[in-house]
Amino acid sequence: MWNGADPILKERLFGLTNSEGNHGEDVKEYYFYLDSTPTHSYLKYLYKYPQRAFPYDDLVQTNRARRRDELEYELLDTGVFAEDRYFDVFVEYAKAAPEDILMQITVCNRGPEPAQLHVLPTFWFRNTWAAPHGDDRPSLLQLSDGASIVAADTELGERFIYCEEPTELLFTENETNTRRIANTPNATPYVKDGINDYIVRSRREAVNPQRCGTKAAAHYLIEVAAGQSKVLRVRLSDRAQASPFGNAFESVIAARRRESDEFYAGVIPASVSADAANVMRQALAGMLWSKQFYFYDIGTWLQQRNGGSPRNRHWRHLRNADAGR
Repeated sequence: MWNGADPILKERLFGLTNSEGNHGEDVKEYYFYLDSTPTHSYLKYLYKYPQRAFPYDDLVQTNRARRRDELEYELLDTGVFAEDRYFDVFVEYAKAAPEDILMQITVCNRGPEPAQLHVLPTFWFRNTWAAPHGDDRPSLLQLSDGASIVAADTELGERFIYCEEPTELLFTENETNTRRIANTPNATPYVKDGINDYIVRSRREAVNPQRCGTKAAAHYLIEVAAGQSKVLRVRLSDRAQASPFGNAFESVIAARRRESDEFYAGVIPASVSADAANVMRQALAGMLWSKQFYFYDIGTWLQQRNGGSPRNRHWRHLRNADAGR
């Protein structure tokens, strides 16, 4: 997302390092995992995005200057949410099938005036082709309708990405901008922060005019009236869809919501209050949302570090990707 005021796209959560936070590492954002089924057939997430410029430097400098016996300086303390000038951005995922995933984004303007927002649902291939003995390079290619993308990979095959009435589709490569971080020539003119430069810095040459690459975004520029909301829809499927949106899309979303309600009705005791039930549901959803997989291949890790430390040398057989097989 981009609110038109920030120096960068809001692509990831912002936090402080140990040296910047007076109480150690700390994420300075407001985000909430609202719902999830155990199978992830339905998920719901909320992010609160200010309409003013995000106070990156203020958060770092003020927290760094505070002693450990003082309170942390939080995002709310900066005044960036004053007058309720922010967006509530709800993201819902619902599975029509194991590899047919619907995403619905609802942007609510909580402020007193109309406000514009750039929303960029983004798709990319993890870069496995740049490593030694890397994989074949996959591709994302815009289709002739201007709102769909075909993703092709030698191992995964084809997938189809559908975007409902985007302003435009943007393409670049999921390649590090080495010129920026190491002052060495880039491997390609289209690097992973090219979409940021196109939106924030109006650099049209930062994205690929051939409309292909390994990273792509559906760009929506919307204006939302005060107190109102707008809905954006995207779909990722393993098969071509003649009608990816419409009543069928809405029916899947509604069905998965009901199934989530039914699941939690059987988990949360009937004796608890409605407020306590909501807290419990969000707590369980948060644990389901934040499951992580750490791909630790000790053999490769040791090889890259000339043998590594003695305590790891006897664990060359450990490769976490094999643990669940």
